[in-house]
Amino acid sequence: MKLFNLRVQTWLAWGLVVLATVIYFLEMSHQAVLRYDTFKATAFDLGNYDQAIWNTLHGRPFQFTNQAIDWYGPPTRLGVHFEPILLLLALLYLIRSDPRTLLVFQTLVLALGAFPVFLLARYYLPRWPLLAALFVVAYLLAPALLGLNIFDFHAVSLATPLLLYALLALTYRRYVLLVLCCFLAASCKEDVPLAVGLLGLLMIWRYRLPRLGLALFIGGFLWSALAFGVIIPHFFPGQQANNFWYRYETLGSSPGAAIVNLLLHPWLLFTTFLTVERFYYLASLIRNTGFLALLAPEWLIPTLPSLAVNVLNTDPALYSGVYHYNASIIPFAVMAGIIGLRRFLALWARWRGEPLPPLELMVPERRQEAVRDGQSGTSEGESAAAGKHVWPAWLARFLSTERGQVLQAWGRNWYLRLRKLALRLLQPAWWSRHWQRFCARMIPLARQINLTRLQWYAMLWILLLIGVNYVAEAPVLNSFWADHEPGPREQHIEQLLAMIPPDASVSAGDNLNPHLSERQRLAVFPSFTGTIDGKQYTVDYIIVDLNAVFPEDRASTIEILNRLTASGQFRLIARAEGVVLLKRNSSQ
Repeated sequence: MKLFNLRVQTWLAWGLVVLATVIYFLEMSHQAVLRYDTFKATAFDLGNYDQAIWNTLHGRPFQFTNQAIDWYGPPTRLGVHFEPILLLLALLYLIRSDPRTLLVFQTLVLALGAFPVFLLARYYLPRWPLLAALFVVAYLLAPALLGLNIFDFHAVSLATPLLLYALLALTYRRYVLLVLCCFLAASCKEDVPLAVGLLGLLMIWRYRLPRLGLALFIGGFLWSALAFGVIIPHFFPGQQANNFWYRYETLGSSPGAAIVNLLLHPWLLFTTFLTVERFYYLASLIRNTGFLALLAPEWLIPTLPSLAVNVLNTDPALYSGVYHYNASIIPFAVMAGIIGLRRFLALWARWRGEPLPPLELMVPERRQEAVRDGQSGTSEGESAAAGKHVWPAWLARFLSTERGQVLQAWGRNWYLRLRKLALRLLQPAWWSRHWQRFCARMIPLARQINLTRLQWYAMLWILLLIGVNYVAEAPVLNSFWADHEPGPREQHIEQLLAMIPPDASVSAGDNLNPHLSERQRLAVFPSFTGTIDGKQYTVDYIIVDLNAVFPEDRASTIEILNRLTASGQFRLIARAEGVVLLKRNSSQ
């Protein structure tokens, strides 16, 4: 009867996962396209990516000319970001060359991340399939994922599901798939390889895979070092610092100066960056899984580079919790939540004096392997993926020599000393006494609530925090959604856009820019000049939606347009719905 119930729950859970994934894909695709159709999408970054991918397809890899705000470098994305995955994304435009293709594809890929989340939760929580389905809901409704999905397109968003599939491949010992997913994820942006490298450290520590883990660690950090130190500077010669360093100038005028400044004035971290808003941001990342990630903190180690980037800056958008800056954080936050729940259930079972069900109930051969290792009842079950140390051949030969054995003895000695020191610091007698008292008080409660009832309480807790998290982040998310269906205003704007020839150079306002981005020469107003192939040019058309300009910038925008027409350089050829279209005079 129990097996039947479990089987029914499993089929029900699979049905819920598929239904949730399909609903998410359909609704978020609709919302993303609707945002574009109602002119809420922006030049940064949908217009930039669309132009770069369109140019790549037409034999000009990574080229883009959209320049304004914080980017006045050469006309190539390689001078600002290293995203080789754009070469693959360009193949999508063989199907349909349109920004909406990117929006729908991004939604599809993010939606497909639900399946590794479910399978990971099924692996670590084998007797609770409905809990596994709930983790999928927590993933899909996370404000960080919704914001990542709805706010235009970013190549780094593809790293989220790729890293989830990498974690799934690691769990099931599919190492070729693991390396492929890590490689593709690293191709999405230059800082993602840092997360891959730290994942390699976890593989050495938790899964006892020194060779593969070391390869990912070295490869990840070397990839990022080459991107930041060689590739980006090569395509942006003369650049004194990272193009976005203005966000971190509180720490110093350059990355090197920031490091020195922190070493000499470490209190800056506490006086400047220890704020309620940043703590609130950190809480939002793990709230959707009921803060259970705190019980598996080692799985948050790969998120440290991204967290540092987001927290140690002065731009509130980076620590708002709903932009694309969290793409490489989401997978590990979900993984930590799943393993954290596994550890909580294991602790509860220990208080009840019961064994926790073995891992991977539905895959007997893997369970038998864990039993042979004598570790099937471990708190998180990672031992099922653990193996013996397999060192590289050159390292094994060195360790077999006399010098290598001396080095091993020295390292083992220091390891034991440090371990003893850590145990003294982290597990003092008072902590042990308090923990024993806490366990003694929890045992009567645990004996009253069996693991099945605890599952339902855990589901209610996670559901409650999913709702709390969404309500908390709703004010920012609401600014992204389209608030109406396309109507007469959109039709009139489309008519103005149709007046611009497809091969003409254009300077377009932020919200109109993505609708004109499939051309070789494009700028973001108020920029209306550019350089391409070493030649300067002035755009042929300028189009601006005055209703989309910030109120504080409206007067200056109108002044610039009036000055251009008064000088005779441009003339007004059409106006509708607050949108102004200018054309350059042929004599200029």
